[in-house]
Amino acid sequence: MSKTQTSSALLLPLGQYFGTFYPKVGASERYQRVRLGPDVWDLDEQRFVLWALAHSTPDREEEQVWSLASLRDAATGQLPGVDPEPLLDGLLAEGLLAEVVPDTPAAVEFAQRHRLGSRMLGLGNSADEPWLWSIGFFERPIVKVTRTVYNLWESGRSGESLWSVCQSLAADERDTGGSDPELTDPEQLLTALLRALHPLLLASVVYLEPQP
Repeated sequence: MSKTQTSSALLLPLGQYFGTFYPKVGASERYQRVRLGPDVWDLDEQRFVLWALAHSTPDREEEQVWSLASLRDAATGQLPGVDPEPLLDGLLAEGLLAEVVPDTPAAVEFAQRHRLGSRMLGLGNSADEPWLWSIGFFERPIVKVTRTVYNLWESGRSGESLWSVCQSLAADERDTGGSDPELTDPEQLLTALLRALHPLLLASVVYLEPQP
């Protein structure tokens, strides 16, 4: 996959983290495993650091577009002296990273080819903040999101593509008399999800993977 030459492109990690793998007893060599569809990739430390940084970092500004440039900046401190470019080229070519520009036909094509895997539990909202919905574990919320993002997260368990989920939720909103384009237009729903993804990815609340 070629790099998108635009600062508005989101950089997204693809695959589900499967933990550390030591190939033999007493080995100092180890790999970090990432499942991508039916395949499991064994990533060395440098490649794994870059894949993990694609999820963003805790100090990311809320409105910051997490891009290839963002990852390069973050990698400077974690991989000093390492040229990340050939490693990034490899991760992009292997489908472990992808660039997506929201609100474009290419974003819809990406959504048609990929699905959202949901982790953790939906905890609902609260009397103190009824406009925010929590995802996490019992009595331990990890992230709080809008109702729209919560619905998209919840629907990710269906196994359908991102685009099918957005279409279904938009149709449900129209059927109940809704008229707000942010809720009834699947393209606007998709844009909202893409822009809200990195905090969810960083918290391991979701992962992205290709459709089977």
